[in-house]
Amino acid sequence: MENKSTHFIFDGEKIIISSDLYPIVNFLQWIEKEVENFLGFEKKLESIRKQCLEIVKLVELLSVKLKENSIDFSFTLSENPSTLADKLKITRPIRSEMIVLFANLETLFCLNLAYENKTSDKDKIRELAKSPSNVQGFLERFCLTQDNEWIKQNPERFKNITAKDLRYLRNNLTHFFSVSEKLGVVHPALSNKAREVERKINVSFKFISPADLYEIIKGTAKVMIRKWNKDCQDSLAKNSDEFRQRILFVKDIIEKQGAVIVGENQLNI
Repeated sequence: MENKSTHFIFDGEKIIISSDLYPIVNFLQWIEKEVENFLGFEKKLESIRKQCLEIVKLVELLSVKLKENSIDFSFTLSENPSTLADKLKITRPIRSEMIVLFANLETLFCLNLAYENKTSDKDKIRELAKSPSNVQGFLERFCLTQDNEWIKQNPERFKNITAKDLRYLRNNLTHFFSVSEKLGVVHPALSNKAREVERKINVSFKFISPADLYEIIKGTAKVMIRKWNKDCQDSLAKNSDEFRQRILFVKDIIEKQGAVIVGENQLNI
């Protein structure tokens, strides 16, 4: 491990890293890609639905033209084309989206545990992750902090949300598919109405959407990366290998436990 190059530089927009640390960034990028695809599923489906409606209208127009011009064309569809667009309507799985996002956040949490505790032992990390104080400390330091860009930009919306609220919401969703007593889940399209409800009831109960949580998580990742950048710079200035030791444990746990994406062209069957 001592021979590995571990330069890690973040300028706020892009990351410049040593080739030996590529697995860390690749792992995080793949997670972000999967989460974005999952959250964007409804939007893509609605786009397909609109195209289907246009095709149905075209088919109707063509059928009229065929009839007007006495063109004999016999073809029977198993179902009326108009039903196709209806089949593409879905009820957005808001709670499932939140569970996926909390899994994303949990990944960042466990990577931070590996970094802070200098370990890539999955059993030790699992035990550390069970500690409420570790969870709360992570949420306060990386998520619900003014260093998190989303929180900084939306101070009024999240001033009454605590680390305990987020932890309870995560537990209730993953264990009971339900929400907590102080933090509800709302469809992103209803965020403005949710703000009105919050003002009217004038209590500590708040709403959060998957879009909100995703922005918090992206901000959390940036806070972590900025910390790694600072630690790397400090270690270089002090001629210390402290950062090297910590970041290599992060790389090690990713290589041991991270899923490997296999493309179709890589399958030899």
